[in-house]
Amino acid sequence: MSSCLLGQRVRYDGEIKTYTDMVALLQQYFVLHAVCPEVEIGLSVPRPALQLTANALQPRMTGRDQPALDVTIAMRAFCEHKPAQLSHICGYVFKSKSPSCGLKNIPVFVNGNIIADNNRGLFSQAILERWPELPVREETELQTVSQRDQFIAQVMDYFRQHQVSPSL
Repeated sequence: MSSCLLGQRVRYDGEIKTYTDMVALLQQYFVLHAVCPEVEIGLSVPRPALQLTANALQPRMTGRDQPALDVTIAMRAFCEHKPAQLSHICGYVFKSKSPSCGLKNIPVFVNGNIIADNNRGLFSQAILERWPELPVREETELQTVSQRDQFIAQVMDYFRQHQVSPSL
């Protein structure tokens, strides 16, 4: 699960946004592991806002207000090694609108103009390339009890079908 959704102070602006009901329910069924790609590559909190830039097929991750800030190499390296450390997962809840974790509608900019708006964040893309059948959601897709129940059932089915070994 994206660390910021667990109430950890990892957001780019240093704010804490809590999703108490969602987290409490998921903790009844699962061990939740926190991942924040941006902090794990060494970025500070707070930090400059990031965005995807350059081109839609191989976007770069650069500073929104500081275009010279380019963390693409560090993020791509993270995306190559981190998924292997998560081989025990059976589902993932990503932070929406994040250039690293968003699942959908992440814009790619060139010279301040959106050239594509249907991308995934770099890390969420890496997770789905490794496990295309993994149940995944953004927090915005787990707002109702029925959405949460459906996700829980899908994660449990994935666990049974893939005989995933829990991480200690």
